[in-house]
Amino acid sequence: MKTLFRTWVVTLLVFAGILYSCSDEDYQSLDDLSATGEVEYKDALDFIATLSPQQQENLEKTGDIFLPEQRKDSWNDIIAEDVPTRWGVFDNPFKPQTRAAGIWGSYPAQYWTMIRLKTAVLSSRVRDAINAAVDEIETETNVRFYNSQNDPKYYEPGHIEFPNVFIGYSNGNNEGSGSFGLVGGEQKIFVPRDFDNPSLYTDEEVIAFLMHAFCNAAGMFNEQMRKDRDSYVSINLNNVKDGCKIQFTKQDKNYTMLGNFDYNSITLASSKAYSKNGLNTITKTGGGLIAKNYHLSQIDKNFLNNFYAPYIARTDLWTELDTKVYYNGRILTEAERLDLQRQMNQQRGLYGEPPSGFRIERQPW
Repeated sequence: MKTLFRTWVVTLLVFAGILYSCSDEDYQSLDDLSATGEVEYKDALDFIATLSPQQQENLEKTGDIFLPEQRKDSWNDIIAEDVPTRWGVFDNPFKPQTRAAGIWGSYPAQYWTMIRLKTAVLSSRVRDAINAAVDEIETETNVRFYNSQNDPKYYEPGHIEFPNVFIGYSNGNNEGSGSFGLVGGEQKIFVPRDFDNPSLYTDEEVIAFLMHAFCNAAGMFNEQMRKDRDSYVSINLNNVKDGCKIQFTKQDKNYTMLGNFDYNSITLASSKAYSKNGLNTITKTGGGLIAKNYHLSQIDKNFLNNFYAPYIARTDLWTELDTKVYYNGRILTEAERLDLQRQMNQQRGLYGEPPSGFRIERQPW
């Protein structure tokens, strides 16, 4: 009988076929809801994934944000024997071939093992929102986060800078991050100080902002960046703020798509998102408005579950999977989970079960 580890790619192709048949009939746009009085339109602040001047130049010249020679500081796709999993080194036993609209190519280090997350000094409200966003993603997907707050900056030997997602306050001009996926070194997410004021932004809005940011950091492009987006949405760049047009730039290279265009994605811009004048920046084809999404859609979850494994941080070199492993639209049984875990450890020359007493208890941010 073939193991899950050896049959992952085959079953993934079946899974992809199922997703391609998904329908968006259950989606209600904002104009549909407002007609029934169920929702009042509000322009919530959207996460801005900004690019460095070099990344902008790369995109304009090649259609690819990340050039191979600029990836030298990221990890490779093999966990060295002396490097613990918790340090963010990519090693995915699933090796899927398709996923929702996100980065793609021959460089798998653009994806994390565990997303290493650290913060500046933030208010309790923002920290609560960070923990809530992490909890929702970890509950619904295979993605796991590691609190790297007290870790050293470099891995020795080699003097390699650890990858981290660092969250701090914006100075008013730098909300957002320069990352789609793991890019090596420290990548920043800046939150507006107005998030500290509940009269300006609800808890739900702050959490959604952070989940969008984390999904971009995990390797997901914004939904309106899909190559096929013009069949589903209309975009008016004349209404988009300066510096935000990247949020609507179609990705023709280093991308992949799985499933239909997703009107429910956490990464999809709402109709007035990034607007400089209060006018619509994006609408459904035909003119329907697009509501703000506050939670992961099913296709968002499929993307993350197909590209991540739920590692548990440990102080030793053993690989250990969390009790809930999403696989092909279901959760693995305990026997299946343990079989996959054994195979992953055997590939590293470790046999038996991970010894007890070496788990790292993650502290809240």
